[in-house]
Amino acid sequence: MTSEPMEATRVSAPNTWTCSRCDVTVSFAPDYENTGLPATWVESDGELYCLGCRRDMAGEAGLEGVDEDTPSQTRLQIRSHARIEFEIQRDPSREDNRIAKAVGTSTFAVRKARARLGMDPKSPA
Repeated sequence: MTSEPMEATRVSAPNTWTCSRCDVTVSFAPDYENTGLPATWVESDGELYCLGCRRDMAGEAGLEGVDEDTPSQTRLQIRSHARIEFEIQRDPSREDNRIAKAVGTSTFAVRKARARLGMDPKSPA
């Protein structure tokens, strides 16, 4: 009797997702209705990304084309602007103070970003 080696396979539950960048995993109980991809996650080129990584990637994208000799403070500011703008564009109806809290900045910075994007500020109701 001959046996062939078993091939290892990665099996995941239907309600489990792992971020391709940071390896954070989100899962729901197996008996929970299939929810599909979490609302704040995206699939891009066959890869899954959580919201935290999407924000970081937006900041990194903001630095594309910026000279390596650019001072650190300026680079941080550019990255911050890109993250804020990403968050505004992700949910334009979200209140400025909630966006500020999500990305760790001031409400004033969010309002300035909305102005750069030609949008009106969003205040709490």
